[in-house]
Amino acid sequence: MIKVLGISSSPRDGGNTDEMVHSALKGASEIPGTETDFFALRGKISGCVDCSKCPVDPDNGKYCVISDIMDKVYPKLIEADALILGSPTYSGSLNAQMKAFMDRFRPLTRMGLLMSYKVGGALSVGGSRNGGQEKTISTIVDWYLLMGMFPVGATDILQTGPMGLAWQKGMLKNDSWDYECRPGMTVTAYSQSESYGRKVAAVTRMIKAGMAVENPRQYLSEFVLEKDKFQ
Repeated sequence: MIKVLGISSSPRDGGNTDEMVHSALKGASEIPGTETDFFALRGKISGCVDCSKCPVDPDNGKYCVISDIMDKVYPKLIEADALILGSPTYSGSLNAQMKAFMDRFRPLTRMGLLMSYKVGGALSVGGSRNGGQEKTISTIVDWYLLMGMFPVGATDILQTGPMGLAWQKGMLKNDSWDYECRPGMTVTAYSQSESYGRKVAAVTRMIKAGMAVENPRQYLSEFVLEKDKFQ
């Protein structure tokens, strides 16, 4: 069994980014042995204050000195085999909620790079076809690399990842365009995100199967693996 966690940083409940993440999770669930979960970064979420006190008390579910919605998501992140992060594009890049989420990973890195060897997917929605979605996705991919994760590229179209065009709730269902490399093929925001979700789950299955034979974490340095050195 593999676990794929989809996270949307849209401040709108049931907005377009939520829809694309759910669509990707729908695709992922079609891969045998896949369990999916969804989490919305709505509510109070603060940025890292660089206090160097983390992890606070992970054995009792307390990872950060700040108490907000990250308290709920930390355990999900540890259990997940793969993430699919979706962010709306604000001012040409990812929004503040997603950036705060990324900056709050210090507890998990200080506990032994706990995100290492997990799989990552990225998608975005913007107010125009070239509104910054690619930059948003590439920023998420860069973060995956920093975490030691394996980012997954595009599937059946030449893009960095699924990108939607919408600026109001409900617009995503009308987002479709012709794919010039395959005459007669119509691409939609939903079709590309579902296909992408299937690829994320398939790659995760492959990596997890390989790790059952050879676990690469054993080759990490003792400094990384001994969490007591970070406390």
